[in-house]
Amino acid sequence: MFHVEQTHTQLLAQPKDHLVSGERFEIRLDVNTHVAATHPRPSKKKLSDYYASDEYISHGNHKRRLADQLYSVVQRIMFAKKRKWMKRHSASSASYLDFGCGTGDFVNNLAERGWISHGIEPNEKARTFNPAYKNVYASLGQLPPMRFGIIGLWHVLEHLPDPKETLTALEKKLTPEGVFFIALPNFNSFDAKHYKDFWAAYDVPRHLWHFSAKGIEKLMQALGYEMIEQRGLFFDAIYVSYLSEKQQKKRGALLRGLFWGLYSNLKAHRSGEYSSLVYVFKRKN
Repeated sequence: MFHVEQTHTQLLAQPKDHLVSGERFEIRLDVNTHVAATHPRPSKKKLSDYYASDEYISHGNHKRRLADQLYSVVQRIMFAKKRKWMKRHSASSASYLDFGCGTGDFVNNLAERGWISHGIEPNEKARTFNPAYKNVYASLGQLPPMRFGIIGLWHVLEHLPDPKETLTALEKKLTPEGVFFIALPNFNSFDAKHYKDFWAAYDVPRHLWHFSAKGIEKLMQALGYEMIEQRGLFFDAIYVSYLSEKQQKKRGALLRGLFWGLYSNLKAHRSGEYSSLVYVFKRKN
C-alpha cells in the first residue's frame, strides 16, 4: 500500500501483543504519508491466529464482568449516536453497508428501524455468532446488486492488508452522492502519548496500519474524496485507557482508565485529537 524508502520512516512505538502471543512489534511512521505500519507484518495465514482469543470483544458478546456489561451499555448508546450522525448524511432512502461488521449487531439494529442494511464480515466465527441476523455476508461478491448511500468502516481500515484496494472496491458499491464513515484510533491523541508502548489501540499485530487525521485525509484525497465532517468518539478514550491499564497489570484498572480517558477527552476538547475519530468523506466535485 505505502512504499517508501527506509530513510523516510521513524520509529513511533514498540508495543507487545498482549492478547495472544506476547510478541513485540515495531510501529514505523511514514513521514510522507503520515500513516504508520506494523513491522514485521504477519503472513495472511498466520494473521488469523492473532484473532483466536475469546477476549476479542468485537467478535463476541461478553456479559461476565462489570467492564463487559458497561461495554454493552455504551454500545447501545453509540448505536443511537451513529444512527443520528448517519441520518444527517443519508438520502431519502436510508441504505447502509457495514464493512467489517463483526457479529452484525449494528446491521441488525438499523434493519429493525427500517434501514436497508447489509454487512460484510470475513471472519466466520463472528459472522455466524447470531444466526438470526440476516444480510451479513462473507464478501462483497455475495452482496445483492445494489449501491448504498453510506458505507461504514468502524475500526476496520487499520486491520486491512491493503486499505486502498478495499476502498477502491467499496467505491463501486457507493451511490454517486454517497459517503464513507471511517472510524480509526488516533496515535496523536493524549492517551496514545501517555501510554506509549502500552497504548491498547495499537493492538499489534491485528492493527496493520495506524492513522492520524492528517494520514487518513491524505489517503482519501488521493482516492478522490474530501472530508466533510470529523468527530471524536468520547467513550473510546475511556475504554482504551482501561485496556492500557490492564496491560500494565495495574490495580484499579477500571477507575484509572476512567480518569485518564476523561482527561484525554478534556485535552481533545481543545486540540481535536481524540483517542478515536470518525471521518465522513464524499467524492470531490
